[in-house]
Amino acid sequence: MADRAKFTGSIQHTEDTLQRLFKTEYRTYHQPRILAQLAVGFVMAALALTVEMDRILQAVLLLIGCLLMIGRDFPASVRADKAVDDRRGNLPKNVCSFYGSSLELSGEGSMRLEYGRFQRLVEDDEYLYLFLGSRSVCMVDKATVKGGSAEELKAFVAERTGLAWRRNRSFFTMNLADLRQMIRDRRVR
Repeated sequence: MADRAKFTGSIQHTEDTLQRLFKTEYRTYHQPRILAQLAVGFVMAALALTVEMDRILQAVLLLIGCLLMIGRDFPASVRADKAVDDRRGNLPKNVCSFYGSSLELSGEGSMRLEYGRFQRLVEDDEYLYLFLGSRSVCMVDKATVKGGSAEELKAFVAERTGLAWRRNRSFFTMNLADLRQMIRDRRVR
């Protein structure tokens, strides 16, 4: 691009960053599925503990129920492991350059993305995730942001996209507003 980038940020992917990326994507786009899995697991465990039945069936129900409750991110972990295996450990470094009307993503190739194409903005303590869809995301390490602070970059991107930054929350800390937002997000897709 002819003009100078207002901000830049990058990510050198590792097995850990890919796990975080896939888990964040899964938690962002599949909350109803995770909630249903948690509920089914809870019901199975409760049945195993409260209903009179054969000990073997009780143990199986309890085991499956507990696995469903603790394995919320299992599909994301499997996808991340597969991505690492497919690349044989040769993980990419991506650089995002943020301009006034678009950002440029470069690394294994280069593409220009208009801010209006982004669907969701998510952050955690170390990374920013700019989602184009459920399987398409730009990830930026906050520590690599140049041209200002990570907070300034977040404000810049929020203004350009018209979206608010969110943090994924545990289902145990969700409130009614979070559940309504989950339903609204489901309708948008």
